[in-house]
Parts: sequence; structure tokens; C-alpha cells
Amino acid sequence: MKSEFYKEKVNTRGELGARVMNSAALLKQERQDDLRRAKRTIAKRVESVLKSMVGFLEHLIRTVAVY
Repeated sequence: MKSEFYKEKVNTRGELGARVMNSAALLKQERQDDLRRAKRTIAKRVESVLKSMVGFLEHLIRTVAVY
């Protein structure tokens, strides 16, 4: 972010304000993208764990039913 501020010289206060706002918007978008990816990853992991648990429980039920 710092490199974006100093990439080109700022001539006016308005330019500086615009650059700050643009950088903040970019940072917000990147954070939202990161959160979406994390949410998808967590959902996939939870689904995988639940599938494993169902398989394990089915095995236990079959084992108990045999006795």
C-alpha cells in the first residue's frame, strides 16, 4: 500500500485524498476476497469431517447390530 502512495508524486490535497480512498477500497476488496476463500475452505473441511463421521457411525451401527 505504501508503494502505491509514493509511486507518483501527489500535487494536491484532493489527489492525496483520492489515493487514500482508492487504496482503502482496494484493501477492503482484498479482505473480502480473503474472507470468501476462507469461508469456502472451512465449509469444505466441515463437510469432509461430517462425511467421515457418518461413515464411522454407520460402521459402529453395523458392528453393534451384529452382536
